[in-house]
Amino acid sequence: MKKKLLLSMICTLLLGSAAMFGVAYASGKITILVNGKAISSDAAPRMINNRVMVPISFISKALGANVGWDQKTQTVNVRNYGITPRDFFKETPEMDMFAMAEINNTIQVFMTGIDTGLESLISRAVTSDIDVNLFSQMQNFSMGQSFLSMDIADIRTIKGTSPREYQVIVAVKTYDVDSNLLEEFWDLTVVYNQLGGDKTSYLVKKYDGKIKKEIVNEHRMFPGYTFKLPF
Repeated sequence: MKKKLLLSMICTLLLGSAAMFGVAYASGKITILVNGKAISSDAAPRMINNRVMVPISFISKALGANVGWDQKTQTVNVRNYGITPRDFFKETPEMDMFAMAEINNTIQVFMTGIDTGLESLISRAVTSDIDVNLFSQMQNFSMGQSFLSMDIADIRTIKGTSPREYQVIVAVKTYDVDSNLLEEFWDLTVVYNQLGGDKTSYLVKKYDGKIKKEIVNEHRMFPGYTFKLPF
């Protein structure tokens, strides 16, 4: 009973900071909405000193995270899946959903080409002045592919007029030959492909390195599977 109460402990969430879930209240009843869907918990939300207090366990699990309790250290541990979102640019890019889909396609083709070393894939997603052979040798991992996942972490508009150009930060979960699990953030610049042909709609025109690279203890890929090294 104590553990259940501890896992359902009340955390303080300011109303103005509820970016991922909303809290609505009327006639003394508080409703918790997570991504627009109402959730209920065995510990009712309360308003205390003009702050809404909600159970951290239910909120975290509704957002796809796991919650654990460490009796020895008296610590509640919340762990999410994937790479924790980071707002690198702190701005909203000027793009529609079609451009977003096209840029995502370019990134997936380009990064897959790098991970596999296939020049044919890389060449489809880059401008003509890019050294395709150089990029095909970047990973050079003897055991095979090493990218566990790759997602767009943030985008900034460089040029909103034709040809449109964006700076893209790509978050990569990977590992190296020294058995380190890594989170990397690749800095790419993409430009709209005005010539068409057999290339992607956007093309990588510049690679400015990895702006952040961190060794982590584990990769939580999806519920039920956590990747750890050594094998």
